[in-house]
Amino acid sequence: MEFRADPSGIHEPARRPHETPSRYAIRIACLKAVEAAGRHSSGIVIGVDTIVVLGNAILGKPEGRADARSMLQSLSGRWHEVVSGICLIDCSDGRKRSSFGRSRVHFRRLSPEEIQWYLGTGEYRDKAGAYGVQGYASLLIDCIEGCYFNIVGFPLAAFERLCRRSGINLIRDLRITI
Repeated sequence: MEFRADPSGIHEPARRPHETPSRYAIRIACLKAVEAAGRHSSGIVIGVDTIVVLGNAILGKPEGRADARSMLQSLSGRWHEVVSGICLIDCSDGRKRSSFGRSRVHFRRLSPEEIQWYLGTGEYRDKAGAYGVQGYASLLIDCIEGCYFNIVGFPLAAFERLCRRSGINLIRDLRITI
């Protein structure tokens, strides 16, 4: 299997009224996959979208440092969910399958100095919820429930299930050379 990144250029539309976070993440992932699949005649296209949900609010990518500070302050000492929608499209026949992963994350109580330090890393840029669990933000988190890879932005367990349903056996089909 050969993998190639082909980023989608879609503008992510707003969440629809009464749309659940998981349905919203799946819808955006499918829009990305459909847009990219239009450029290919064969292979499998994978679209993914990850959102951070605090209560009923979706915390997207911060618009700047002040927005990131506000998000981190609201996450401080609280649980939130990370939802990643995933969509697979078989370009040869147009068949589309989708699913999502959901994980819970708890930030420990953060001091203003810790938030300032994290903002100084610049890691918050282009990250839903203004943080990346795989980087410095790992020092701010004291508990995770669910799939870590989902929080990173790729719902690995959901991906594997979709592959099996599509007749792709990742263990058999993945070739590793040492």
